[in-house]
Amino acid sequence: MAAPRMDNHEPEQAQSFTPTPELELLPSSQLDARSDQEIISSLLQFQPVTSERNLWTFWDTGFHGMRPYVQRFIVGWVRRLGPSWTVRVLDHVEGSPLNVHAFLPPAEFHDAFNNRTMTGPYVGAHSGDIVRLPLIYHYGGIWMDAGTMLFRHVEDICWKVLEDPTTPYEIAGFAPGTEPGNDVIMNGFIAAKKGNGFIRRWHDVYLEIWKGRTNCIGLQEHPLLRQVKKVHVPQEMQEKFGIDNSLMNDYVAHALAFKRIRMLQDSSDGFSGPEYWERHAFVLPVQETFLAQITCEFDGQRMFDLLSLPRGEKDRDLLAEKLVQELLANASTMKLSHGLKNNKLVHLSKLWDMPENADADIAPGTYAAYLRWGSVHLRQTRVLQPLPVKCAGGMLWAGVLEVVEE
Repeated sequence: MAAPRMDNHEPEQAQSFTPTPELELLPSSQLDARSDQEIISSLLQFQPVTSERNLWTFWDTGFHGMRPYVQRFIVGWVRRLGPSWTVRVLDHVEGSPLNVHAFLPPAEFHDAFNNRTMTGPYVGAHSGDIVRLPLIYHYGGIWMDAGTMLFRHVEDICWKVLEDPTTPYEIAGFAPGTEPGNDVIMNGFIAAKKGNGFIRRWHDVYLEIWKGRTNCIGLQEHPLLRQVKKVHVPQEMQEKFGIDNSLMNDYVAHALAFKRIRMLQDSSDGFSGPEYWERHAFVLPVQETFLAQITCEFDGQRMFDLLSLPRGEKDRDLLAEKLVQELLANASTMKLSHGLKNNKLVHLSKLWDMPENADADIAPGTYAAYLRWGSVHLRQTRVLQPLPVKCAGGMLWAGVLEVVEE
């Protein structure tokens, strides 16, 4: 793949911006002033872990295997976070200095990952699932899926709260809100300090259900997930968007493994999943990461069209202006999902994946370009408030890897 066109570090006046009560200009002194290419060069090098301020992500074929807009997302993270945080894009490329095996032992992964025998259309996604939790457990920090635009410093999203010894919070993320009292955090953003017991148990279950497998089909049927409530996509959505509900549960088995730990009552060590989650989870609403999709009713083509419009000084499109301003002022991130391969949902990510749209996210003068600029240069004034957490789902009296019959 040819190297993507990357913007130079543009001065603040390159975009027209008027401060509002919700948004202000971030001082350039707080940004990483290196050029995009200098940042990319650093991302391609091994960086030893020296603190818990790590932002982890993974792309199985490496940084140069990413689509250009995803690479630009990563560069934006580095520029926004500055030198106090280390961004790492790990991979599973033989001989790469960023191969995840340089950070974690083979015992943290299942055989199909270690032997490169995983099959099916979701190898990349499920490779990410098997590496994210042990990275956080061993080193601490935040996992963020690569296809995510960052609108706030991660310290202001949750890390200051996790570091503060006067708060009870130990783990943070975004909740989809589809099952109040039985909800999960979305695994595209997970934050915790190293040695977190909930993270360890979650990974142990996910690692176990992959034993002896090479693809995700049938993961939901594993005995460890027998008592876990499965995902149910509403029938009308299944029909409208061609969603295979059974495949969906295999695809999101990482979330099902989370649910087991959240309902677990383990008498062997006194761990209580419901009690832990209610006391120690800093959970933010889904709008913090899916505001664009919610605003556009999950119509990726609509998102693409609005972001592609010109943002001139006059005659601005009101809907596009509102979408972008809402994202910059009221979302922490914009997670762009791909989802199941064969459904009929049109995702913005799939449109930006197309070679003819390789530079659509930075097309000069567009709302997309302004959104990208604002994600680095603008600061929100609001203070985030966590959701109340109440576990109303079932409980499971068992050890972490203990199979319980119905």
